[in-house]
Amino acid sequence: MIAVMAETSIQDMLDLARRLATEAARISLSDAGRLAVERKPDDSIVTEADRAIQRLIFQAVNEAYPDHAVLGEEISGDSDCQGDPIPGQTEFCWVVDPLDGTRNYAAGFGVFGTSIAVLRWGRPVVGVVSEHNLGSVYTAMLGGGARLDDKPIRVQDPPPDEDFLVAIPSTKDTLSVKVSQTWSAADGFVCRNVGSTALHLALVASGTLAGAFAKRSKIWDIAAGWLLVSEAGGRVTDVRGGDRLPFSLEGDPNVDLPFLAAPPRMHKYLLETIRAAVP
Repeated sequence: MIAVMAETSIQDMLDLARRLATEAARISLSDAGRLAVERKPDDSIVTEADRAIQRLIFQAVNEAYPDHAVLGEEISGDSDCQGDPIPGQTEFCWVVDPLDGTRNYAAGFGVFGTSIAVLRWGRPVVGVVSEHNLGSVYTAMLGGGARLDDKPIRVQDPPPDEDFLVAIPSTKDTLSVKVSQTWSAADGFVCRNVGSTALHLALVASGTLAGAFAKRSKIWDIAAGWLLVSEAGGRVTDVRGGDRLPFSLEGDPNVDLPFLAAPPRMHKYLLETIRAAVP
């Protein structure tokens, strides 16, 4: 059985994650307009801002918590972000998406942010998602609720017979296309995509979105947002309604982690639409 952590320990990690997410915004906004865009082997793109933010977070965590592991989208191949301990072999692991919404960033579309989670044995205990352009910072601590700029937030089930916003993914795999088509055609559904999975989850937590679904999400896309939604009173599951926790940190970090996030009543309804779309 896992022992209960001291609250101050979690709070210290949350404070550091929040400071780093805020500094990440300064880096991305100062580099905007001077972009060198590269293609990664999976055909996704990366900029120097992605790498600079990743290095900032890696080095700060390594200095403050040398016994913690760090797992990030842009760590692979960066010699400045290598070293022990190894994810999956230590109690705490920081999971980082330095710039979620890189395509938006590279195109000059002002919606992108940073996602930082701290996992204890694969379970999120700290979650921070910052939106760089608005300066919004969403935070959550296990057992401490979720906040937006220090104000408590809660998920919101939409009132009956009213339209509601739901987030759909950008990917064009079979499941994503079928669910997106089903939701787009359904009465009451108003579909949105801001190009950042982490921000979709944060918007569910704040009550702005009534639900969010994605198929090709990775652990760094969802770890912080998972805690945000849970601490805001919502449900986050796989697309069959099953629990994904604890996250596995020992396998391939690029494996897809499909999810559905929503307030409790809405989650049940959205899950039924997904099952109907994909028999």
